[in-house]
Amino acid sequence: MAELFSDDNNFPKIKEELRSLNRYRVEVGVMVPVGNKSLAFLQMIATVNEFGAEIYPKNGPYLVVPMKDGTFRRLKHVKIPERSFLRDGIDMGMSKIQETVEDGLSAIFNGRMTARELYEEVGLLIKQRIKDEIVLKTLPHNAPLTIENKGKDDPLVDTGALHSSIDFKVVEI
Repeated sequence: MAELFSDDNNFPKIKEELRSLNRYRVEVGVMVPVGNKSLAFLQMIATVNEFGAEIYPKNGPYLVVPMKDGTFRRLKHVKIPERSFLRDGIDMGMSKIQETVEDGLSAIFNGRMTARELYEEVGLLIKQRIKDEIVLKTLPHNAPLTIENKGKDDPLVDTGALHSSIDFKVVEI
């Protein structure tokens, strides 16, 4: 038993890495501005799609929607349904996330991984799960006007900016 705690093994390093697990957190989401789309704009788009929204005109009786052909449509109200890609991306990938954490903890115990590396691996996994969900989420369908304007019924994909904005960072706390 004494040799387990001797300086000739990796126990002190492993112990320190296990303590380091409390020093980090991973943040994943809309984190990167893309092209001419600001981070604030992309986060607004993400929030509206994640939770849904109802939009009413503020400066007159109609919302004015520009169309690709240069015309405009007047609407009294727009309802954007909930299309949870952030929560679903995590929730539907939870077993893989748990498996990654378990494997990472085992690697830390075996001296093959650091706490920060485990957080990096989890961040990459969650980032990819969310990006996959953006592509896979096809319901609810786009409204007919949106399909006409976009030319397709792909609810979370138009220019690819939302998909490209997803990233992660490991933060020391």
